[in-house]
Amino acid sequence: MKTSQIAIVLLITLIACTKKSDVNPNIDPDILLSDLKNVQYGSNIDSGGAMVPLLLDVYFPPNATTDKKYPLFVMIHGGGYLNGDKAGAESICQIMADSGFVTVTINYRLGWRRNTAPCSGDTASLIRAVYRGLQDGNAALRFLMSKSQNYAIDENWVFVGGASAGSNLVLNLQYLTQQVIQNTNPALIVTMGGVNNSGNNLSNTFTIKGICNMWGGVIDSSIITQSNAIPTISFHGTADNVVPYDHGTYLNCPNYPTLNGSLTVHRQLLRYHKPTIVHLSINGNHGPDEYTAAFLMDNTACFFKKIMEGQAINSKVFTGLQNSCQ
Repeated sequence: MKTSQIAIVLLITLIACTKKSDVNPNIDPDILLSDLKNVQYGSNIDSGGAMVPLLLDVYFPPNATTDKKYPLFVMIHGGGYLNGDKAGAESICQIMADSGFVTVTINYRLGWRRNTAPCSGDTASLIRAVYRGLQDGNAALRFLMSKSQNYAIDENWVFVGGASAGSNLVLNLQYLTQQVIQNTNPALIVTMGGVNNSGNNLSNTFTIKGICNMWGGVIDSSIITQSNAIPTISFHGTADNVVPYDHGTYLNCPNYPTLNGSLTVHRQLLRYHKPTIVHLSINGNHGPDEYTAAFLMDNTACFFKKIMEGQAINSKVFTGLQNSCQ
């Protein structure tokens, strides 16, 4: 073989080897993403005094790859701060992932002294349970922002949703800030630590762009202000005896915390000209049976996509199985 031919062969071989060595699966911008289960986003002390891991699951859109960015939806389960698990939100998460969202569901610390007799629970321990959930929700979002490249998350589009206690938590994530707690119950910060620095050491920030509120509420509607009000889609039953759809107390117990449900939140958002939709199940109970996972998430995904696309949203109350995606 002539010297020139040998040189060409060696050059082709060198180029081929160089291309192969450049393929690093850890930094490949086109990795196909698979769902993840039991990812640890932090750890913290539970209501019994034990240090426990905090876990989440991640569901990716079909054929999602790391060369694209997808909006994030974080779903938080209910259970009265006593029960529930992220696995119970699997169907909701799968629908949202199929709708194009990187969807995450989290476990958070549970437990308070509810007791067995009606309205006899320790409200101080209930407030601490709510605070733990708020800390954990913030920790999870910080973690997800730190993993935005790995999980193909578009940090500009962060949405949250929850059911019952989980919905109370996502509303609190937006409205119950460190400053509000400092003004209203500073002892929580002294005894349990801050809202935004517990569970992990991450300092990543996030901005929530929209909320899906499923039969939840806030203790004080005045924490929703002109400066922090954001678009919200709500679902509630008018016969809800756990969280009032308008205004009342938790579990209808006069000694339990006041709760302002979906209609009160709706009126506050209207006041500040923020997009707000409420689906009411007439005579529906807590978690109305007529609201299937498909109905809930199809309307929610549509609402969030309108926000991302800058479409006008006609704020309105819908009843029954009326579809708000118009």
